[in-house]
Amino acid sequence: MNNLVKSTTSSIAVTLLALTFGTAHAQSSVTLYGVADASVRYLKGANANGDSLVSLSNGAISQSRWGLVGNEDLGGGLSAIFRLESGFSLTNGASSVSGVLFNRYAYVGLASATYGTLTFGQQQNAVYQNLTEGWDPLTVGNYLQNEWLPIAFSGFLRGENNTAFYTWRRGPLAIRGAYGLGGQTGDFSANAMTSLSMTIDPNPLGIEIGYVNAHDLSNRAQTSYNMQLRYRAYPAEAWLGYYHSRDETGRVDAFLTGTPAPSVVNPRWDNAYVAGLSWFVAPDFKLTNAFYLDQSKKTLASASTTTNGHRYAVVALAEYLLSKRTTLYATVDYNRTSGAADDEMPNRKYQTGVSVGIRDRF
Repeated sequence: MNNLVKSTTSSIAVTLLALTFGTAHAQSSVTLYGVADASVRYLKGANANGDSLVSLSNGAISQSRWGLVGNEDLGGGLSAIFRLESGFSLTNGASSVSGVLFNRYAYVGLASATYGTLTFGQQQNAVYQNLTEGWDPLTVGNYLQNEWLPIAFSGFLRGENNTAFYTWRRGPLAIRGAYGLGGQTGDFSANAMTSLSMTIDPNPLGIEIGYVNAHDLSNRAQTSYNMQLRYRAYPAEAWLGYYHSRDETGRVDAFLTGTPAPSVVNPRWDNAYVAGLSWFVAPDFKLTNAFYLDQSKKTLASASTTTNGHRYAVVALAEYLLSKRTTLYATVDYNRTSGAADDEMPNRKYQTGVSVGIRDRF
């Protein structure tokens, strides 16, 4: 009987140990998160007549979104991960992309402490992903009137469906690569995207270097390069950056002018510059200034002459932190165009915006 009891006790102990071991290596979590951001905005120069507009707008700090992230520990430093994220507008509750639920991110993959992270699905290219993580002064979260430059010249306009994304990090150094499959029968290059970046986190000075080559369905490409310096030492942070873009797809013109891309596309070249400065005036009060400048050159329809244009934007953002989650803010911004860039403004001159809003994160 004693032997039986000992045997039974040992079996139970082994079973509990096995269950405990299995639980330790199969821990998983799913987190719901999101941002709700809305503002009242006054915009002067909103149409061709230069009229003004007052509206309730989706946020100026970060666009509203909700999402799910998941992580399962597979043991040995390996994890299975996923992310599903959807952008929406607080003005009417609609999805930011009609008919697409998870319009910002929808991917799954593996993360290794040793070998890096590899994911597959709807996700950004390497350069744009860096910008959303702090390498742009406004983190590409402001109104389109102010964030036109990093959107237009980072290769974002292709839309990053069907993408494989790899990240390798060691301390402050991160190397990222992304490849977007075109999905076109018989032509692997059409609609495909290749992107590479390297970042060194600011401590206090950091650097980001990036490259994107994004094709359209006709196998024309936008090729862009960028380099940015970032200085961070509390209570201040500063940015200085440069972009070079050559676009044969018509996407840049279409985005900046708000018109459909033409069937016959002539090349466009851009040299663009970014500068920014933010600082905490007080522990709960932050000021950010950003400056964007683009020098463009377009080939005319004759394909024998070119014309130059300039556009710049100046943005001031004040944030008051009510808590770690909730922020009140106000913005003032001014956009100006000249030369061939005049068609990027509704009144072919300028726009001035003033906004107040609130953002809550969960």
